[in-house]
Amino acid sequence: MPAPSLRQLLEGKRFGLVLSAGYFGFYGHAGFLKGLAATGLKPTAYAGTSAGGLVAAYAAAGASVPFIEELVLKQTRQAFWDPDPIGAVVNALPVNGHGATGLLKGERFRKLLERTLPVQSFEELPHPLLLASANLSQGTHEIFTSGELAPRVHATCAYPGLFRAVRLGRDLYWDGGLVDKAPALSMRESAFGKDLDAILVHYLPSRTRKMLGGPMAYAQGIAAGSAALRHDHFRLQLSLLKERGFPVYVVVSNLPPVSPTQMERGFDALHQAKLSAERAMARPPVPFEEA
Repeated sequence: MPAPSLRQLLEGKRFGLVLSAGYFGFYGHAGFLKGLAATGLKPTAYAGTSAGGLVAAYAAAGASVPFIEELVLKQTRQAFWDPDPIGAVVNALPVNGHGATGLLKGERFRKLLERTLPVQSFEELPHPLLLASANLSQGTHEIFTSGELAPRVHATCAYPGLFRAVRLGRDLYWDGGLVDKAPALSMRESAFGKDLDAILVHYLPSRTRKMLGGPMAYAQGIAAGSAALRHDHFRLQLSLLKERGFPVYVVVSNLPPVSPTQMERGFDALHQAKLSAERAMARPPVPFEEA
């Protein structure tokens, strides 16, 4: 007997979908949703970090796959690009600010979220949602499952150095990718996780330089070390869930890189992720380290 395909393993199951962090990875996650929908599979709950948290929020809010696809493809840099170098300097002053945490104010991005998210709060979502973020003030890994939606999506997407840290209450938050690449364990341990039969993870590998050099060598080294820690942290999550007998399936997509200056590559990244999803669903699951 041939081994069952991933689609066969998930069909008829209540499964949660986890979308990983990935620099400008919302194109890839939108494409993955498109490929998953083409197979007839539909998650019952969502979780995400950074770009994955953005797409997960729209999916959990009931936005259709065509809506999400159009939303990400029609955006230009002007939709979120609001640099404030003077404000960054002011924030760096010990008397007036909380420290220079990013170039972009984030006001345009927040308005985009508020204008396009179908609901305003977690409590209004038709599907459960979990978002991971890094609490800079407390030095902790924080999970959002309640409250106003747009500020928390903003917080999980606030990429270090690019976006200014997001204030929620008395604390400042940055991109959840700093502390949790793909929150599979948090999803399983959440209030709604006990009702799931399995978890499917769409994982976008972090891109780091294999050779360091030049004036940015220090920053490149920090980025490479951080990526290695996040990778190992995710592997530990998978090990714990395996020991507990809970099925987790990981699909890894290696996609064309996208950046603020190369957003036109998003079309190709979305298409490649769709194909990645369709291929993965048609064959038996592949262990994470072999993907």
